[in-house]
Amino acid sequence: MRATKLIAAILGAVALLVAALAFLADTAPGHRFIAHRIAALSPQTGLKIRIGRIDGSIYSQAEIHDLALSDPQGVFFTAPRIELDWTPLAWLNNKLDIDRLHAKTARLDRLPKLRPGKPGQPILPGFDIHIGTLAIDRLFIGAKVAGKPRIGRLSGRADIHDRRALVDLVADAEQGDHLALMLDAAPDHDRFDMDATLNAPAKGVFGAMLGTQRPVALRLAGDGSWRTWRGHLTAQIERQPAADIALSAHSGRYALTGKITAAHLLSGRMQRMTAPVVTLAGEGRLEKRRFDGHLSVQSAALIAEARGAIDLATSGFDDLLITARLRQPAALMPSMAGQNVTLKARFDGAFKQAAFDYLLTAPRIAFGQTGLEDVRASGQGRLSKSPVKVPIRLSARRITGVGDVAGGILANISVEGVLLATPAALVGDGLVLRSDKLNGKLALFVDLKTGRYDIGLAGQLTRYLIPGIGLVDVRSELKVVPGPDGRGTRILGRGEAWVRRFDNAFFLGLAGGLPKLETALERTPDGVLHFTNLRIIAPHLHMTLAGVRRRDGTFQLTGSGAQSTYGPLRLSLDGQIARPRIDLLLARPNDALGLAMVRVLLTPNASGFAWQASGQSRIGRFTGNGGLLLPPGGAARILVADLTASGVHGEGQFTAVPGGLTGELALSGSTAGKLMFDMAGRTQRIRAGLALSDAHFEGPPTIAVRRGRFDGTILLEPDGARLDGTLTARGVDYGGLGIARLAGNVRMKGGEGELRGAIAGSRGRSFDLQTVVRVEPDKYTVIGSGSVDGRPISLDGPAVLVREGLGWRLSPTELQFAGGRASLSGLIGGQKPELTGMLTAMPLTILDIISPKLGLGGVASGTFFYTEEADGAPSGRIDGKVRGLSRSGLALSSRPVDMAVVASFGGGRAGARLIAASGGQTIGRGQVQLSGLAGVKPLATRIANAALFGQLRYNGDAGTLWRLTGVETFDLSGNVAIGADISGRLADPAIRGSVRTTAARVESAAAGMVLTNVAANGQFDGSRLVFDGFSATAGKGGRVTGSGTINFSAENRGLDIALQADSAQLIARDDLGATVTGPLRIRSDGNGGTISGKVRLERSAYVLGQSAAVAAVPRLKIREINGGTDQPAAVAVPARPWMLDVEADAPGRLMVSGLGLDSEWRATLSVQGSLFAPAITGAAELVRGGYEFAGRRFELQRGVIRFRGESPPDPILDIVAAGDTQGLSAIIRVSGTGLKPDIAFSSVPALPQDELLSRLLFGTSITSLSAPEAVQLAAAVASMRGGAGLNPINALRKAVGLDRLRILPADTSTGQRTSVAAGKYITRRTFVEIITDGQGYSATRAEFQVTRWLSILSTVSTIGKQSASVRISKDY
Repeated sequence: MRATKLIAAILGAVALLVAALAFLADTAPGHRFIAHRIAALSPQTGLKIRIGRIDGSIYSQAEIHDLALSDPQGVFFTAPRIELDWTPLAWLNNKLDIDRLHAKTARLDRLPKLRPGKPGQPILPGFDIHIGTLAIDRLFIGAKVAGKPRIGRLSGRADIHDRRALVDLVADAEQGDHLALMLDAAPDHDRFDMDATLNAPAKGVFGAMLGTQRPVALRLAGDGSWRTWRGHLTAQIERQPAADIALSAHSGRYALTGKITAAHLLSGRMQRMTAPVVTLAGEGRLEKRRFDGHLSVQSAALIAEARGAIDLATSGFDDLLITARLRQPAALMPSMAGQNVTLKARFDGAFKQAAFDYLLTAPRIAFGQTGLEDVRASGQGRLSKSPVKVPIRLSARRITGVGDVAGGILANISVEGVLLATPAALVGDGLVLRSDKLNGKLALFVDLKTGRYDIGLAGQLTRYLIPGIGLVDVRSELKVVPGPDGRGTRILGRGEAWVRRFDNAFFLGLAGGLPKLETALERTPDGVLHFTNLRIIAPHLHMTLAGVRRRDGTFQLTGSGAQSTYGPLRLSLDGQIARPRIDLLLARPNDALGLAMVRVLLTPNASGFAWQASGQSRIGRFTGNGGLLLPPGGAARILVADLTASGVHGEGQFTAVPGGLTGELALSGSTAGKLMFDMAGRTQRIRAGLALSDAHFEGPPTIAVRRGRFDGTILLEPDGARLDGTLTARGVDYGGLGIARLAGNVRMKGGEGELRGAIAGSRGRSFDLQTVVRVEPDKYTVIGSGSVDGRPISLDGPAVLVREGLGWRLSPTELQFAGGRASLSGLIGGQKPELTGMLTAMPLTILDIISPKLGLGGVASGTFFYTEEADGAPSGRIDGKVRGLSRSGLALSSRPVDMAVVASFGGGRAGARLIAASGGQTIGRGQVQLSGLAGVKPLATRIANAALFGQLRYNGDAGTLWRLTGVETFDLSGNVAIGADISGRLADPAIRGSVRTTAARVESAAAGMVLTNVAANGQFDGSRLVFDGFSATAGKGGRVTGSGTINFSAENRGLDIALQADSAQLIARDDLGATVTGPLRIRSDGNGGTISGKVRLERSAYVLGQSAAVAAVPRLKIREINGGTDQPAAVAVPARPWMLDVEADAPGRLMVSGLGLDSEWRATLSVQGSLFAPAITGAAELVRGGYEFAGRRFELQRGVIRFRGESPPDPILDIVAAGDTQGLSAIIRVSGTGLKPDIAFSSVPALPQDELLSRLLFGTSITSLSAPEAVQLAAAVASMRGGAGLNPINALRKAVGLDRLRILPADTSTGQRTSVAAGKYITRRTFVEIITDGQGYSATRAEFQVTRWLSILSTVSTIGKQSASVRISKDY
């Protein structure tokens, strides 16, 4: 009893204590404590609740002030005041009981972003819920929810407990957002009602919650009871059907069937996977928060099915099996293809910790052109926090589409390892890769959102056989990524290969050993493998290439590099790697032979390769072709079908042997003999025996050999080539250096030996020299003697050249020539050259050997020293004199001049003084200073751009200066005075001063022009010499005036002269003459020039048949008496000619003669071409004249001469002449051209040609001709036929200077016998002729031509007969 009372007392005390605590919690301090404890809660989701204060009773009716809800990013919901009427003690019965929850205003700034909750927490609550009234009268919705601020409202109620579910919710917002949800399920009362409506306009609040800005409309309606209920769910997006699903419920078992057509609203992979429609079918039972059933989803691209259970109370899977099969793999990835690609996956356990296993199988999967056959992938693991580890073991029987080589390497491939999966990506690192021939590591990255992937491969392949190449070891690091726009795959990376055995003899010989290759690789979606920066490194070869391996297994590579023997090269390779087509360009394969830009083309054939070659050599351009035979297991052979260079042909055959070649090359043509290749032990030997006969090699330089022979042997020994040979030649021309005789021998071994030679010939001057050159490493010793121009020349002692740094040190060396001496010593080349020299009475004729046809005369004496300072500026001194300086050309020679010059260099400056004298008088002085010569640019550039100061004074014969220039186009003579001060730069001088002459003479042999009394006064202006005016006399009564400029600048060198001719005789050649009036302009850029103008021909002459003779320059056969018969002939290279561009108008007085013509014409002509070869176009019309044929004169009736621009001129002739005799009317027509005229005769009555000519010329029949008359007739016939037959009469006429010479027949009326008539034009219109028969009869005839058609004739004879007559001729 007492114990019972004690227990009752304790329980009472506890009850009082609990009551006290409950009372204290509902006080103001208790409310604050509760608010603080709520704020201190930190659930895993990140949701935070803050309460400002609590009023009222927490056990019934309370007011919550300043409620704020936060997520990890901050506050998202606030309510200033919430009225709460609830029964918290109902929680003791596992029930949330709220009678009323009301807020007049609230604010939703944004949608919350909470973190995932604890694993295993139920999706549905495990307690009963009763909410009588829920209302928010005015809900302010922030701009972050739907793009701009909105106002909405919310009301509803809920009653959820065992076997009872009631939810009634309505939510609205401005601009049409509306949600209504009604669910009433009571199994015990056989009640099941469900109705839902959603209207979410574009850019609305509910659309933002659904993650779209499109307008969405959803309607769910049904009818029935708990035992049987059927409903229908429809959805529209952008007013287009998106879902149509039938729903049903049967006593707690739910089912759905329908379709979703939303592909048009999606993009990318989701669009492809759901197009055109997705069908749904499923059923299951929901009991005690556990759903057990199945669901199938089908589209054109995918079939998927899920079977098993999902426990919503425990948030876990219960043996859920998912099966999926790809119908259209390209929907998943555009480049993907496959057959029966199937995935099976099983999940069991809590959602976030479920165990899983999977199996993927496919007979074939392909990405672009790359395919995998018999694919199987499997693994098992457990879900976890991201990233999830997914074990994988993948295998494939083979990979296709990568070529035979790679396909063989990747047969029976497997990949094993662990993948890391996140919602965004799938990553694998360190995956083990194996195949029949390859071991390596694989790295994988797949972007699950975009579908892009990146696969890395690092592997090694050993002793792999590549047909046609050999055995190789390969190491690679590769990545596999999607192609452009997700189509196909790309393989990127790097590869290295070591050739362990070479089976290709050509490549082995080129590489000189086993090479290493390294390259960047890319295999594009089209199956083409690209090589970038492919480097080949071998003992004798270094190359960098780029190219591709095509899908058919052929290669295309191009690149450049260098080979130790052949130097720089470029390579192009195309075709199967075992027998590719090779295009090889060798820049300088052999400097000794002058080989350059040698192209070798190898084309594969059944036996190996066909080759073609071309390039430049020391003897000229060469071509060749042949074959490269590569028999299986046999030695390679090289066939030379033809090798041609400068008329030399070679053919032969070689066999590749260890260390070299055996065989021979037979030469024919101007060089005949053999090159024989064999082995001397292990050393390659080449023996040559060659004979040269009238050989001409194009070079450069050009080489001509009249006769010669070379015999020698070359041994290509490891420590250096050995050469032993003998050369003899006669009549050699080496780039203009004429050598009549040459003999020499050479013995060299590894860069040491001796060369002996004797040469004789001419280069401006004849020479005969003997030399011995001893060659040692970095040292040459030269001994020489001989003669130049018949005068002795020799080195007093050996000239020794020793390499010093980058240059050569010359020991003191003295040269003697023709009584003169020259000494030289110092450092030649290198970074700081240094030369010291002295001349004593050295004839300048020796310079002709250096520069042919220089033609300098005189002797030079003096000293000089030259070096370069640290800054590159020249330093030194010149002190010299030249006596009797002159220059002789083909037609002109200058007057001898004595000159003295003193120059010094140093400190980046240079200065010089010069004085010239002739005939004991000083005629010129000059001085020049240059500054700014230091620097790193070439010395010539520094000199050209150095600051310049100079002075020049000259008063003497212009020809003395002019002829020193060597210009012989025209000659300038007469006194000239020059005073000039020079500044600026040497390349662009600024000159101040004047040039003056009063009685100079200009003569052009090419034009026959002579200008006398030339008076000119010019002023220097910068780099120009400006003539304001000058004048000259040109022929009888003619004058030339004008002005112009001459520019001495290196950049703008030239002249521009404007002339005005006034009856000036500017052309006076044998075939052409012209006296003109009008403007002319002469322009030149320093190399040739142009003469242009528009003039009137006052008097002019043209001689038919003479232009070819004038234009043709005869080439004389010259034999030098002291030079030997083997002396070659040099060929001069002409300079750029002066061109003509003249328009000429000749209203008359254009006299055309030659070919029997003596006539006056009018013409309009255009003269083009060059000064030496004018080209005339235009036409000339006859004014008057006659035509002499075989001693008889015929009057011209009409004529046209058309010039067509030929050079030499060869005009077209159209001339008609007439003559009457003994009742005959004869017409002569001259056609053809000036060089080849055609002459035709006709008569009335018609007679044969010989009879007609006899009557015209002699007035009698051919049967009555005397012997002289027969000779003249024969000459006439020969003239008609254009031949140069017998014509002694015409030859005599020309010899004595007559205009007409003929034989006249006898005249019985006057007693005149056969006579000779000789005539001459006294003036242009007056003609006088004397006739005599040598037997007492003579007569004198005179003719005066009044006009073209009117003439007066008079005759006086020894028989006292006189006559006068008038002759009128007219064309009708």
